Amino acid sequence: MKRHLQAIAASLSLVCAAAVAHAAAPRSVTVDAATMSSGLIKTSVLHLETRHSVSVAYGMVIDPTPVITLRRRIVAARAKLTLDDANLARSRKLYRSGGNVSKASLQQIQAETAITQARVEELLAQAKARYGAALGRVIADDGAAFRAISSGGSLISVVQAGAILATPPAASARIPDGSRVTLRPVGAAGRIPKGLLGQAFFYTGPALAIGSPLAVTLRVPGAVTGYEVSAASLVWHDNGPFVFVRTGASRFIMYRVTTAHKLRHKGTISGFFVPGADLPAHPAIVTSGAGLLNSALADSRATVPNSD
Repeated sequence: MKRHLQAIAASLSLVCAAAVAHAAAPRSVTVDAATMSSGLIKTSVLHLETRHSVSVAYGMVIDPTPVITLRRRIVAARAKLTLDDANLARSRKLYRSGGNVSKASLQQIQAETAITQARVEELLAQAKARYGAALGRVIADDGAAFRAISSGGSLISVVQAGAILATPPAASARIPDGSRVTLRPVGAAGRIPKGLLGQAFFYTGPALAIGSPLAVTLRVPGAVTGYEVSAASLVWHDNGPFVFVRTGASRFIMYRVTTAHKLRHKGTISGFFVPGADLPAHPAIVTSGAGLLNSALADSRATVPNSD
């Protein structure tokens, strides 16, 4: 089989496109009828797609007990403040009407109410400082995210090292059993976990073991328009990645790929998402035989200017 491939490669008629000695200039290969009919070279016409950019971040399921405890303290302090406010209002009314409340007693009740008010404010500030403004507000107001956590859901800290984001992006995570789950954003965290650098966010998710590390995928703002190219289509030439595009019955042009975003399937690289600017519209990409064309091009000794 190896000799058969070498024989076919040797029979390829090469027409190399050279543009002012530029390393990235397109080059072409024209193959003979026997090679085309061999079935070793196959192509697939691709259609333009729009995809959102994604990045990988580090996630950790954290213990929600301190959050739940802080919520209970806030509830208790607010309840006491409600009672103190009512007692203060009643005492003021009695004092003004000449009831059995002295000025000193009224001042004592005012002081106790002020202390309770300060305690509530202290707990609210503590919630925001420890957990960030968003989660702090959720804790204080019994928001949906807090109810999810207190009912058995997980609280997840996510740290991403990319560009600073104004809000937590849509996210999903691969959990220990191998499945992928959607995470619900809460907001920016008040602190970055020790030993990590980047921007920290809080998310909620399904019930997971505390301390579980998670590989989190973030869908960051912005979109990329391009083509999904199979891994077998990319070849290396002149220290760069290229793909071959069929432009005629037996003619193929090599295009340099400037950016290729990896596509994975079950942990294995299945292909690349190539920006549309790198390729012509609706390209007929070589999906099988790209290595054969590349070898023939590399083995060429005689080149002539491209007629295009």
